[in-house]
Amino acid sequence: MQGTSVLFGQILAVFGIVIAGTWGATQWTAAHLGYQLRLGAPWFDLLGTPVYHPWRLFEWWYFFDAYAPEIFLRGGAIAACSGFAGAMAAIAMSVWRARQSKLVTTYGSARWALPDEIHRSGLTGPAGVFLGRKDGDYLRHEGPEHVMAFAPTRSGKGVGLVVPTLLSWPGSAVIHDIKGENWNLTAG
Repeated sequence: MQGTSVLFGQILAVFGIVIAGTWGATQWTAAHLGYQLRLGAPWFDLLGTPVYHPWRLFEWWYFFDAYAPEIFLRGGAIAACSGFAGAMAAIAMSVWRARQSKLVTTYGSARWALPDEIHRSGLTGPAGVFLGRKDGDYLRHEGPEHVMAFAPTRSGKGVGLVVPTLLSWPGSAVIHDIKGENWNLTAG
């Protein structure tokens, strides 16, 4: 999860809260106005109750505020509370997201393997490419994956990894040995 990515689910959740609250305020206002015919045609009927579009509250407020100001103030307060609830949800989801980002282990989580993890990974087998040694046991990789040793010149890659692997390798091998050092130590 990147910190700059847009999380459309969270945005939709906030908009959903605001729209649901506004819709509830519209329905509350319509109910307190007795579902009068002057409110216009409902969007649809649900079990005999007229259901209006969510934004109709603001149309009614503009046209009929002088006739029932108290009802429209309460309906507006309900709609405003939904905006406040949406803002609180956005803050809560942002805090949750910030806490989740601390659990991301993409970078900086490397550590040395525990002995049990080494054994379960199969690195203590009797054959394969030499990787190193841990507590007297040789660590060897016997699988189809490639092995790459990255270290500076004269740091022991050849003597510690390549030569022991070549001396114990059961089959044929193609080695790119420019200086001939590995050939001298193993086959020569």
